[in-house]
Amino acid sequence: MSDSKYNSERIGFSTGALEKGNYKNAIQWLLRSHVQTVELSALRFEELEPMIGELESLPIASFRHVSFHAPSYFPEEAEESVVNLLRRVKSKGWNIIVHPDVIRNYWLWKPFGSTLLVENMDRRKPIGRTPGELDEIFKLLPEARLCLDVAHARQMDTTLTLLSQLISHFSSRIAEIHISELDSRCQHQPMSFGAVKDYQFFARHFRPSWPVIIESMIGSDRAALRRTEFNLALEAMQRPERPSNRGSAND
Repeated sequence: MSDSKYNSERIGFSTGALEKGNYKNAIQWLLRSHVQTVELSALRFEELEPMIGELESLPIASFRHVSFHAPSYFPEEAEESVVNLLRRVKSKGWNIIVHPDVIRNYWLWKPFGSTLLVENMDRRKPIGRTPGELDEIFKLLPEARLCLDVAHARQMDTTLTLLSQLISHFSSRIAEIHISELDSRCQHQPMSFGAVKDYQFFARHFRPSWPVIIESMIGSDRAALRRTEFNLALEAMQRPERPSNRGSAND
């Protein structure tokens, strides 16, 4: 991976974006590529228990930052068992990213405190998309923080007003950034030049301490594209030389 003046060690990949269902292969590629940030993805409910069972044996000690993505769907009757499994992640001090629509019993999740990161949603979901909707969730989870998915916000509002509002409204809650581009089916894809430029406009508001997780779906048959995407994420974190008129956010 190429060097960058902006916090390159804080930029990494979701294992689920690199290797769907094969987090071990994803971790090995990240190690070979000297990427120092990883999000362990158990996005599918059936992946959660096996991954939790192997946490101690995964070769992740050399990563500077590790986070964990909880399943994006599971039956309501499984919520307590999911939370019990995720307590093992909390014990490691890692941030746990969760979609707000899988939280039914807030009292189960409240003990996670600030390690719980609620992710803003795309247009497919009925909640957690706007500052107002997220405020209702944070009233019930007052210590939880925000995982800002810039692609979700950009899809919801291509004028970037929503992304600006999320950044300014939750500047003290943001703890991680998800970056990619969404297609018409809401699938995470490699970033276009336009997406990079849009995200770059907000780079001055992104703190170097925030991990940036690439969620673009790039399989092992496109390994060279992974390196390109990493470099695009680095570019998206750089403040543009010339100001743009798109969107705004309070300093």
